[in-house]
Amino acid sequence: MTTIVVPPRCDAIPEVEGDPAQVRVFVDDLLASAVNVDDLDTFARDSATLEDWSGAAADAYGRHVRAAAADADAISAAVRRVARAGEDYAEAVTDLQRRRGVLAEDRTGFHTARADLLADIRAATEADAAAVRELEDRAAALTTRRTTLVEDVDQLGRDTTAAEQAMLDAMTSYSTLEKARAAVTGGRDLADSALAKPGSPSSGGSPEEVAAWWDSLTEDEQLAVLAAHPEVVGSADGIPATVRDRANRLLLETDVDALELREERGEILPPADSDALANGRAARAALAQGAKEVDPITGEPLVPLLHLYDARAFGGDGKVAIAFGDPDTADHVSVMVPGYSSTGTSAEGNAEAAFNIYESSRFSDPRSSVASIMWIGYDAPSDWDSASVAGEGRAIDGGEALARYVDGLRASRDGSPAHLTVVGHSYGSTTTGHAASDHGLAADDIVLVGSPGAGGGVDHASDLGVGADHVWAGNNSRDPVAGLADNGWLGGHTLFGAGLGNDVGEDDFGANRFDAESTTRGEGLDPFADHTKYFDEDTEALFNIGQIVVGDYDEVLGADHKYDPWYRGPVDPEYDRDPTSRGDRAAEW
Repeated sequence: MTTIVVPPRCDAIPEVEGDPAQVRVFVDDLLASAVNVDDLDTFARDSATLEDWSGAAADAYGRHVRAAAADADAISAAVRRVARAGEDYAEAVTDLQRRRGVLAEDRTGFHTARADLLADIRAATEADAAAVRELEDRAAALTTRRTTLVEDVDQLGRDTTAAEQAMLDAMTSYSTLEKARAAVTGGRDLADSALAKPGSPSSGGSPEEVAAWWDSLTEDEQLAVLAAHPEVVGSADGIPATVRDRANRLLLETDVDALELREERGEILPPADSDALANGRAARAALAQGAKEVDPITGEPLVPLLHLYDARAFGGDGKVAIAFGDPDTADHVSVMVPGYSSTGTSAEGNAEAAFNIYESSRFSDPRSSVASIMWIGYDAPSDWDSASVAGEGRAIDGGEALARYVDGLRASRDGSPAHLTVVGHSYGSTTTGHAASDHGLAADDIVLVGSPGAGGGVDHASDLGVGADHVWAGNNSRDPVAGLADNGWLGGHTLFGAGLGNDVGEDDFGANRFDAESTTRGEGLDPFADHTKYFDEDTEALFNIGQIVVGDYDEVLGADHKYDPWYRGPVDPEYDRDPTSRGDRAAEW
């Protein structure tokens, strides 16, 4: 009688405790603390000497304040190091849980094979020698399989213990101020040394140089710069979008929390701080609303990226850019440049427009990936400086910033270049025109909607540098802002000094005009209502913008150009056309 030894069952595999997402929340909280302490360091150093105060008391004050600054620097560095360990721990737990899942599947497979072998042994009452050998070979293979599985489970346990111990060691290594001081004594701050390298944003590097500089840093250096100078990282064109998002969210939360704390204490905030708080709250609201959106094709939730944030820029108007999708990996990237009255407080409405462009683009080509950005990175005419909308000065300055921003989007990608479209609305179309004609905007397509003109120096679509066949114009026939552009052989409204360039929808300009009428055009008492409908859902304009963003030009609904008979004023064929609704495009999918 032949005895076949079947290996025993495997014990249950222990769970790997821990939630990587919560660890990362903890890390972000640490980084926010490091930012605040680093700010204290800077404030203390700047306050170590006071004007018109000298003598023994002033010297003593200076020594005390500089010591406090040094301690703040040490604490900030220590907290950053614990945060770095936390990042490693989150990655370790993620990997350990993945390994545990694989081992659990292996254990299930082992038990299934074991049960099959036992069943075959019981059924083999009169097996020949060959059949017995086959059963013995299967049992031997199962024994080896079990040995490997047990060894891997044991290794998983050891690695789990090591990861936990490394996190504990990091936390206890800096548990006192004395330990923090000792950790940084005699060494140069990683953030300072990283920023001193060639190509850094603080050295005035180009977007391409900034991208190379960031890639050259170690992970420790990257985290140090992120925590010590989030304002530098968050606004640096050329740095990856997810990194900028992390830096800008740190700035956002620390800014808003600090200002709200002062407000809760009953302090009356001065105008500069009040404006910054309003901008911060608007950015926070836009991100919260954006996080409720889902991809229209997959149904997966979207995580908007805070690609730019400076609540105090432009005298309190603020800077903000929010992206849906990752511009570093998407096949198609669009940048929407809003116009008149666009400030930090308009983040939510402009983010909604960016999402609508994302949604339209995804419907237009569900097989490709998309990133849609709203960019308020220039000082658009608004509030007290509203009169500047009649001139091109803000558009000229904004065009330079826009061109650099787009260069940064190009530089931060690792793979093949994206198909990139810039969509300029209202005064933003003039800004886009200057970015293209003055600075060689690195776009593949330029879309101008509700445009009062692409700039006085742009006579023809071909002047924008992307080829006239890649310049697109969408002006609603009832839009009074579009009517401010220079029309016809008499120059139209330039007689009143309001034109910001030639009418981009006119035949002589040479752009591709597309349908941009609204089924609600002319309704209501607001004369500017039709100027704000270009990004509304189910509109002709949004449908066409989506097709352009994904490069599906044949599907764009073309419109007849305005023209200028010698015997009368400009004629717009769109004025008498019945507008259409694009309907519920979600029904198609």
